[in-house]
Amino acid sequence: MTEKKLLKISFIFIFILFLAIFLLHLYSVVSYNSLFSILTAAIFTTINFIIAVISVENSSKKEAHNALNTFLKGMIIRIGVMILLIIISLKFLDISLNSFIFSLLIFYIYYLIIEIIFIIIKEF
Repeated sequence: MTEKKLLKISFIFIFILFLAIFLLHLYSVVSYNSLFSILTAAIFTTINFIIAVISVENSSKKEAHNALNTFLKGMIIRIGVMILLIIISLKFLDISLNSFIFSLLIFYIYYLIIEIIFIIIKEF
């Protein structure tokens, strides 16, 4: 499996999950507040994943020492962006705290698994 196919499959899975969440909201299973919290967490972790893919792509073009240095800088940027987005959303948005944190954890673990598989396929 190529890395582009893996990214395509993972984003299709997330899109199907979004549709399922919207359908649950449409049939009044999930409240609007929970829907907004879940989607906010999903968007934040997707941004984090996109930064990770860009970091891996940039670092795979360099030699070993510089590649690791670039990848670690990307990790620092990613954690900074995630912390900033989470603090801003908790401070200024009216979200369901439990739904937000739980969905953030689930999406983060999912994208972390995809990122590890992406790095293995990329032969970093």
